[in-house]
Amino acid sequence: MPEKSVREMNRLERQHYSLAARTFRSTIIGAIILGFVALVIGLGLFAYVLANSYIDDAYDLTRNTEVILEKVVDIRPLAEEVMTRYNSMTDEERAGVGSGEYRARFFGLIERPDYANAVGVMRIFLDSSDVEGVYIAMYDEKNGAVVFIADADYDPDTNRQPGTWEAVDEKEIKTFLSDTSGDFVYSIDHNEEYGWTATSGVPIKNEAGEIVAFILSDVSLANVANGMKSFLVLYSVSMFILVNIVAIFMARHMKKKLVKPINDIAEAAERYVADRKNGVTESDHFSKLDISTGDEVENLALIMADMERDLTEYEENLTAVTAEKERVGAELSLATRIQADMLPNIFPAFPERPDFDVYASMNPAKEVGGDFYDFFLIDEEHLGLVIADVSGKGVPAALFMMVSKILVQNYAMMGKSPSEVLETVNAQICSNNREEMFVTVWFGVLDLTSGILTAANAGHEYPVLKKPDGDFELIKDRHGFVIGGMDGVKYKEYELKMDPGAKLFLYTDGVAEATNSSEELFGTERMVEALRSAENGTPADILEAVDKAVEIFVGDAPQFDDLTMLCVHYIGKEPEKMKNTSEMTVEATVANIPAVTDFVNAELEKIDCPMKAQMQIDVAIDELFGNIAQYAYNPETGPATVRVEVDEATPAVVITFIDNGKPYDPLAADDPDTTLSAEERQIGGLGVFLVKKTMDDVSYEYREGKNILKIKKNI
Repeated sequence: MPEKSVREMNRLERQHYSLAARTFRSTIIGAIILGFVALVIGLGLFAYVLANSYIDDAYDLTRNTEVILEKVVDIRPLAEEVMTRYNSMTDEERAGVGSGEYRARFFGLIERPDYANAVGVMRIFLDSSDVEGVYIAMYDEKNGAVVFIADADYDPDTNRQPGTWEAVDEKEIKTFLSDTSGDFVYSIDHNEEYGWTATSGVPIKNEAGEIVAFILSDVSLANVANGMKSFLVLYSVSMFILVNIVAIFMARHMKKKLVKPINDIAEAAERYVADRKNGVTESDHFSKLDISTGDEVENLALIMADMERDLTEYEENLTAVTAEKERVGAELSLATRIQADMLPNIFPAFPERPDFDVYASMNPAKEVGGDFYDFFLIDEEHLGLVIADVSGKGVPAALFMMVSKILVQNYAMMGKSPSEVLETVNAQICSNNREEMFVTVWFGVLDLTSGILTAANAGHEYPVLKKPDGDFELIKDRHGFVIGGMDGVKYKEYELKMDPGAKLFLYTDGVAEATNSSEELFGTERMVEALRSAENGTPADILEAVDKAVEIFVGDAPQFDDLTMLCVHYIGKEPEKMKNTSEMTVEATVANIPAVTDFVNAELEKIDCPMKAQMQIDVAIDELFGNIAQYAYNPETGPATVRVEVDEATPAVVITFIDNGKPYDPLAADDPDTTLSAEERQIGGLGVFLVKKTMDDVSYEYREGKNILKIKKNI
């Protein structure tokens, strides 16, 4: 692919990458590939035919030699004698082939008449043919050798005497000894001395049908290679001329039938773009083209002409539609801001109130949504909480939401109970609900002094409550009918006790019914798991954890419904400190236990604390502060505060241990069974158990990111 675009190329570069040039190159490449394949096939057939011709000639020579030898001389005794002497030798003796001692083992064989007659016959055929050699030999499969019996070679230096052996390829031995079909065998081999040769052979068998020797002839295949070279040169020249002629013809044909029409279309497109930029309204750039190729190119020109006319009409309509869309978009944007402003959106919502924390969020599926939440102080001691979901989406649902929200808050501020608020709002909406819309509402009032939550549910999702010492759990409250569904509906109230540290989570069905690409619902179980993963965090942290869990679950699937959530953390009022309160803050380390003990004892001495009570308090300090040092910040360290409060009226002393470490409740473990022996009891737990037994009251809570452990001792 070229690095530049067509518009960045110069004239030569455009010619190089043009369709005509590519067609020419593609034709040449295709012809070369086709020619190469044909060449390979042709060379293979040529070599096969020529090699078979040489092999057939060698076979005829070998067969004729065998026929004459059968008439002139019986070569079998000579062959058997040579192989008998050869087989009688040891491997070490055979290794001396060519030496005088080795030749002596076969002494007298060349003087035999049958040897002379056999060599004479073979030389007659050798002189009258083009073979490289004619000889009689036998294969030794065990030692991988061919053993010569008689050789027609005239040269005494290369003539292989009876008993002489040469190593041969195992494949050749197996070919001659096992494949004797038709009594004609041949093998093609290559070596440095003779090059490529074909060895043809006819077996000589005894009366029992056993092979005692082969009449063999070697023919060189060098002529085959020379013939292939000549064929290759002639074929290559012819193919080169033919490829160029075909490529030139195809390039001209493609330029006329394809390249020029496409270039005409491209030039018309450039003129169309330029005219549009310059404000020219001409709409016949493509219809003027005279393209009559009768194929896809002509069809493309006609389609471009139709497209030009359609685009002209589309642009006229688009101008009007765009203006209208911009107006609607501006109105929707304004509606989104108005809706957002209708809901409490400034956090922290009540920074002056330390007794509770509340956070909420809404992510509409469209520009505006039908979900809503609300929280407001009815008076200084009562907090109103609302979560609702209007049927439908978009602007109609948003308008219905605003009406519902205002009505709920107005009637709540009048001092009505949750059930009375829902009944009054339902009556008001049903009196004028021609669109037959409805809304599910959960409304509750939290008494900030007692922690009592009074609520009523009009067909909404179950709330989720976390007690201070528990996990988030669904509260399956009783559902009434939806608001706006039917006039005259009565709603039941119920109460929940929220102790300090409790958290309440409210949501709409967009959370539980969030759907991923596999059409699987998020569900309340996953929602509760997400809540528990952040249960020690602030309301904002809890909503963020649920929102993130939903986002991961849904993935790339589009948001189907509004996601609205609200969480309130009931902290309760901080109890008034006792008189005579003292504090010290030190690093939570074991080394600081004596300092903490001395500090507490100094305060106890001021009130003449009995020695027994003081010793019990010292043991409790050692155990509890030691736990903080070991577990709160492990492996790091951090601060720990020890507060001593004296109630002179009781009298009693309250010691509070406060740290910012990991949540850890030492009172959560079961008490050890003291009825068991020391060996049978589990290790650990006795220290805290002793504290529980010696102190009059022991309590733990995790609040605002702090571990708070209190012990009380009456004195």
